[in-house]
Amino acid sequence: MSWKGKILKKAKQEHAALYLRLSRDDGGDAESNSIQTQRMMLQRYARENGFEHCSEYVDDGWSGISFERPQFKRLIEDIEEGRVTAVICKDLSRLGRNNAMVAYFTEIMFPSRDIRFIAINDGIDSATGDNEIMAFKSIINEWYARDISKKIRSSKHTRALAGEFSGHLAPLGYRKDPNDKHHLLVEEEGARIVRYIFKMAVQGLSTTQIAERLNSESIITPREHFNGRGGVLYQQTQPKHPPQWTTSTIRNILRNRTYLGSVVNGRSTTKSFKDRKRVSVPPEDHIVIPNMHPPLVTEEDFDIAQRVIRIKQRTNLRQWDNVFQGLLKCADCGCNLSYTYAPRVSFGGYYMCNRYRYRPGSDSALCTNHYTPVNTLTDAVLHEIRRQAIAAKAKEGDLRAYAEKTCESEASKALVAAQRKMQRTQRRRDELETIIRRLVEQNALGLITDERFVSMSAGYEKEQVTLSCRLAELQEQLSASQSAVDCMEKFLLIVQKYVDIESLDRGVLNEVIDHIVVHSGEGKSPTRKQKLEFHFRFAEEEPANRP
Repeated sequence: MSWKGKILKKAKQEHAALYLRLSRDDGGDAESNSIQTQRMMLQRYARENGFEHCSEYVDDGWSGISFERPQFKRLIEDIEEGRVTAVICKDLSRLGRNNAMVAYFTEIMFPSRDIRFIAINDGIDSATGDNEIMAFKSIINEWYARDISKKIRSSKHTRALAGEFSGHLAPLGYRKDPNDKHHLLVEEEGARIVRYIFKMAVQGLSTTQIAERLNSESIITPREHFNGRGGVLYQQTQPKHPPQWTTSTIRNILRNRTYLGSVVNGRSTTKSFKDRKRVSVPPEDHIVIPNMHPPLVTEEDFDIAQRVIRIKQRTNLRQWDNVFQGLLKCADCGCNLSYTYAPRVSFGGYYMCNRYRYRPGSDSALCTNHYTPVNTLTDAVLHEIRRQAIAAKAKEGDLRAYAEKTCESEASKALVAAQRKMQRTQRRRDELETIIRRLVEQNALGLITDERFVSMSAGYEKEQVTLSCRLAELQEQLSASQSAVDCMEKFLLIVQKYVDIESLDRGVLNEVIDHIVVHSGEGKSPTRKQKLEFHFRFAEEEPANRP
């Protein structure tokens, strides 16, 4: 009997696994690679070669780089349990595009378990032993995946520099533009929730307090809000416990620069085209493109919110509202001052340096106490805020005259010119994005070669990077041109709000005070003196000193 006859006789006794796989890396839904085309080819081959018992394993939408595919894992389990004796694929690339893993299965695992492997279009059949070409084909398959991955990464980077939103879901407060999924529009119901959260943060509430208030007011969570707008990401079945606001959700919202009107891309990446696990990118390396959609909060409120979430707020035993938490700094060691409740004294408590608190009164103390009574500190802060407000009010006429002069000055003309340049640059950047997108489509359709695509896209992408840098420079010019006017507006804000201030709360301090430096006191009451340095958020001058 010839070897072909022996193979045919053996095939009748084998249980063949027909393995089918398709992903975007393999050409998407191209007819030559479609699941239906693979199924027809494999079934016809099985019939013509006497494989009477066949089972299908279909991984539709799974990349060939990774072998963590559900149906492939099921196939391996069936092989290990002895239910499969042959594996048939359309070609070697259907098995995978990771050369090392393909070699492991075809040269080690399958032979060790007497599994016959067949790749129809590549002419590979382990029963014939004539498979020298398989190693070269596997390398070519991996190179193809590497090349596709490089093109996709380059395309995503270009779109990131163009300021396109690439998230699967729009953040709370926004919705995707129906005409452009990479552009965000304001969604008012969610926007009101976001503004409310930032308002509470500006008032000094911690993330825990904000979450508790939202839950007590039965305000819907982002998950409920998304489902209410017809989302399908989450199951619509009624959960055992209704969704709750959490501190992590609040913190993520307060840290999201999308609410400033910026698109933030490049927050995570993969180590290589073989390792698809996402890893975080440091914030300083994020791609931030400003002014891409309407902002929901101001830059000032966003900055205040960042300060609030950085401060570790603890609830004291007496539930006293520690409005100065995180604002008091020791003049000697730079450490924070913390609050101590004192029920036997009329002023309720005092602050002291944290480094002194560890070893109070001992020779090995890390610092001195910097003892500061609450009532003394409160009176000093109120007095200094009123003094600064009165001084600003006295200069209000001069500030307004300065603003009018600025509008007529050369600086104003430079501001208009910078705005025009920025508009032209943005238009050209949008044109380049359209050109690059069409090049990608033409390359995918085979209308231009890979070499032509690389040479053409490289020049456009270089110009796009240059334009993005130019936009950043123009944005800095615009910010610098507005700095004097912004300073004037902040002074006038103090005049309007705080000339007659009578009491302090966390919101006032967050808006006005950056920090207060506390020096060691000298003497004893009632003649005790202590120097305080006030660093205001609205002034560029030297810090105010108060004895």
